[in-house]
Amino acid sequence: MSGARGVPAPNDPSFIVEFNARIKRMYSDYSKAVSESRYERAVEVGTSILRDLLDVARNVVAASLRSPEARRIVEDIIACHEKYLGYVEGVREAVSELPPLYTFEARERAIDTLSSSIQELFSFILGALVVIADLQSDAPRPSGGGEDGAGFV
Repeated sequence: MSGARGVPAPNDPSFIVEFNARIKRMYSDYSKAVSESRYERAVEVGTSILRDLLDVARNVVAASLRSPEARRIVEDIIACHEKYLGYVEGVREAVSELPPLYTFEARERAIDTLSSSIQELFSFILGALVVIADLQSDAPRPSGGGEDGAGFV
């Protein structure tokens, strides 16, 4: 079964490893473009990362949830990051018509927004995928911990 953009589904044992490696590789390209002040390249790669993350959040994380309340929370998180993506794309379009001298501050804010959104959404998704993978696992629960067998830290 395939997930978003050809990514394996979370019940595939390599899903989290592949997802993590792919996003980190893309983020490395993004960071390099930012450090080299290549704004257009940074926004291109960054928006691609954010779109991929939004796809995984919607088509893998939210789709794996059974609770309507949990799904609503994830959908709110997705909506927030979609707004950030819209802001960055709007800035990109607006500054394309102006000389770079007048757009530096807007570009910096867009890059800051993009960086923050990518890091937040990636961390959220990775954590959610770990929990989903564990819940879908056939591995037995470890014994010990509480009286009912559930071990809490």
